[in-house]
Amino acid sequence: MDNHLRASWDRLCDSLKDSVDYVFDPALGVDASEQAEGLRHHLRMLFLALDRTLENNDPQHPELGWTYPSKFGQDNPDGLYQTAPVDLSRTYRLTGRIDTVRYLGLSILNFVSGRGGITQQLNVGTPDLTDIGDGRIDVVFSPDPDPGDHVGDWFQLEPEQSRLLVRQFFSDWGAESHAELHLECLDSTVPPGRLDQVRATALIDEVANEIDTVPKFWTDFAVAYRDRGEINTFAHVEGKFSGEGLGGSDQQAYGGCWYELGPNEALLFEVIPPKCLYWNIQVGDTWFQSLDYVNLPTTINDSQARLDPDGVLRVVISHEDPGIQNWIALGGCPQGVLTYRWNNADSAPVPTLRLLTVSEIDVHLHTDTPRLSAEERATLDAERRRHALRRFVR
Repeated sequence: MDNHLRASWDRLCDSLKDSVDYVFDPALGVDASEQAEGLRHHLRMLFLALDRTLENNDPQHPELGWTYPSKFGQDNPDGLYQTAPVDLSRTYRLTGRIDTVRYLGLSILNFVSGRGGITQQLNVGTPDLTDIGDGRIDVVFSPDPDPGDHVGDWFQLEPEQSRLLVRQFFSDWGAESHAELHLECLDSTVPPGRLDQVRATALIDEVANEIDTVPKFWTDFAVAYRDRGEINTFAHVEGKFSGEGLGGSDQQAYGGCWYELGPNEALLFEVIPPKCLYWNIQVGDTWFQSLDYVNLPTTINDSQARLDPDGVLRVVISHEDPGIQNWIALGGCPQGVLTYRWNNADSAPVPTLRLLTVSEIDVHLHTDTPRLSAEERATLDAERRRHALRRFVR
């Protein structure tokens, strides 16, 4: 058995070495800086795989944990993602307070990116979760039917091994706080135990499978926008796309495209936002990971943006600060994916994009667009950093 354990470890080490070949593939068309970020993304995915597979992976004693930074499948910069293992032949109870977070979503799904489609049994969230008083929830996931006396929400689900994913989205970063949640298995039968050789071998093999498939899966998904010619335009987007097969929520409409911008170029994003619970726009890189949203305004949402008097949202996406509130910074990243989300929306409008030179920006802005000084930008960035890091304690 020792030989099996060592062989499993060797497979993991070999997978870690060989699985980064795509980062250095000339066909990808990235420079050394992007390759460096590609390696960092690869290691971040290893970090996630270790946490999800070797640490927080006991369905009888689940821990509703999070990993920072997530950077999984262009994570939402407004979000805090938490996961826990669940064996749905058992019954689980999720309780807590959610009274200040803008949106809280619950999904029961697997995580098999690159090894078949991600399947989801459940997608539910605010405002459809029952408030049992004072912003509190009491949610049960069970293979059994609702007995009829539960105060809160009861979901009868198929008995399978899966994971609970909790999405918490914050619009006003300074005013909204994360939910206080507790997850417990109501019918656990054995105490936590140490790993044995058989279990360790299987888990290490699973980590090797993850690192061999997941990072490249997301990179291939991102670059496919470019390879289909969906560059600096949303013309290919038709109505609502929820991305459920990629782990997305059916409570949201997503849209995306590839962007390519030189140092003196900008994109003007224009749309009349729908009536919705929440929306945001963000940029990510070749590896389909969000850019540095802690230190730079690489995303904007409904609380951070300013609508023009004609009701149109106009956002400038560029390397250089245009001196206005509605700016998405690229932080020197020349190419990647631009994504928008409409959450619990009454429609799914498709924005327009115009490729401009930096000198042309002012001509296309609304005449009432207020200017933002360098000092005001620095103040906003400092507040942004403080509020973002308040969400994550490490």
